[in-house]
Amino acid sequence: MPDADDREDPARPDPGPAVRALRAMAERGDPSAMRMLAQRLLDARDSHEAQIWLSRAADLGSSAAMGTLGALARRTGRIAEAVTWLERGAAAGNDDAAQQLGILHLERGDVARAEQWLRPAAEAGLPEAMCNMGAIADRRGHDAEAEHWYERAARAHEPTAMRNLAIRLARRGESTRATELLVDAARRGRADAFAVLGTIHLDRGDTEAGERWLRRGIESGDPEAMTRLALHLRKTAAAAAESEQLLERAAAAGHPLALEILNR
Repeated sequence: MPDADDREDPARPDPGPAVRALRAMAERGDPSAMRMLAQRLLDARDSHEAQIWLSRAADLGSSAAMGTLGALARRTGRIAEAVTWLERGAAAGNDDAAQQLGILHLERGDVARAEQWLRPAAEAGLPEAMCNMGAIADRRGHDAEAEHWYERAARAHEPTAMRNLAIRLARRGESTRATELLVDAARRGRADAFAVLGTIHLDRGDTEAGERWLRRGIESGDPEAMTRLALHLRKTAAAAAESEQLLERAAAAGHPLALEILNR
């Protein structure tokens, strides 16, 4: 009977010729092959070996590998290590590392340091960095600058920027383009865009379309859509039971307004 170590692991099939070729190139010292092999290993959920190859590539000067190591450290809560790798990657000219470093500082509330790293990445055309520069300008009350960055990011199909720009457009009556942006943002994964779409249509008196968009958001599990439809239905006595159910669902998902209403 073969030992357990000699048996094939059904969860780890033969990697195929492409991976074998990458491994051979990586073992010969090719940093690009090391990085590509690491990505294949990450896709196969072998983060331990992936990080070994990424570290070797980083030691050979791969700024992309430094950025990936920083992202992995950030994902697992090793913030100090993440900052170290991302700073190395950004200093070596990797725009994605600079973007990630800026986002990390923004999440920690250090807006000045966030901008230091995000602005170059945004000027290099990275959509998420442009969107976050818009968010920084928003925090400072710089409306024109915020819209400039949201517009650039939206044109690069960044869904959060599409949503944020659409809200601004809707406020000044540009509902046609706002609707187009929100539909595209929802298609690209921003489920909360449905809540904004629903609200725009309700505000325009189009109850049927407003409810339809809000229900699309609810189908996607968005608590904001649940709360907005609940508040709308509260105006009708016949829909009071559904309104209460929606508020309870939104509250269970942690929506602050739904929690506040239920605790009044």
